Amino acid sequence: MSSTDPVVAQSNLSPASNTQGAPVRARLFKITDIPAAMDAIDWPVSAALMRHWFQGQPWPTENGGMLQQVKEHAEWPPAQYIEESIVKMSWVVSFDKVQPILAELRRSWNNAAAIGEIRKHLLKAYGDKGLGCYPLLFPNLASAVERFGYFNSRTITFSKWGNEGLNDLRGALADFNLRVAAEGDVEVHADRILFRPRTLLFYAEDNYDFNDDGSVFSQPLGFWNFDGIAPSLLEATAHNAGVDAVSRGITQQSLFGMSAQNQRRYMDEQRKRYMLVLNSHFADYRARYKRGGDFRVFSDLLREPLPPGTPAITLPKR
Repeated sequence: MSSTDPVVAQSNLSPASNTQGAPVRARLFKITDIPAAMDAIDWPVSAALMRHWFQGQPWPTENGGMLQQVKEHAEWPPAQYIEESIVKMSWVVSFDKVQPILAELRRSWNNAAAIGEIRKHLLKAYGDKGLGCYPLLFPNLASAVERFGYFNSRTITFSKWGNEGLNDLRGALADFNLRVAAEGDVEVHADRILFRPRTLLFYAEDNYDFNDDGSVFSQPLGFWNFDGIAPSLLEATAHNAGVDAVSRGITQQSLFGMSAQNQRRYMDEQRKRYMLVLNSHFADYRARYKRGGDFRVFSDLLREPLPPGTPAITLPKR
């Protein structure tokens, strides 16, 4: 499943004495076909992110995967392993699963836990500046906010098994972080910093990688064929059983040679077969072909103005 060359199922369905018979060759599904399958079911963001992975270069690590310190957000990745042009917040917030988390972050962006983060980041950036008022503004790059320091964050998760949220959001990001920070004015005083927030900034952040967590079983990524993803294991199993039944029927009709029409029917059936895709298939592909680069993905920024009169935040310097 990890080959870039056509994968074929070959079956000699005519007796050796029949010189008219020919092997039936059916091109089977492989992981490099997944982006096109995603396009087929209208998952454009998932398809774009996976194509970006296939076009990328492995990391200079032993297995070619993302450096663990980067995966754990302890180090910043090289620029070539950052992607922030594909995922748009207008798309992220269009999913029902995101709306309550977004609403929660609006309420809690400056809660007790967040105040500690706000103080830490503002003191680092402005603590040594002279007395005065400074604007806190960001370019339209979530990575710039991430480098400065987000104020609060929530994780959006999907079940690893089952068909919960079987949509473009799950296909693209699966479990990911929704972050919030703020722009405004920073007043530096002798003993404190006063932050007057004006605008909230929301963005999505994730590691796009195919490295398992070290458990015995590789993470399943669904049952795929050229037409898309199966809704469930049960439906994939039933579908494949149907493919086998039709294929056996065609074989029985071809004991004395397979007609061109039956060859086409057989090949069409085999193309319908669902294949279980695992994280390990991508790791194997990367090891074999030296292609495929894990990366950190950021959305663009969703800016929302705060209501007039939003209270300033006083942050003591000590």
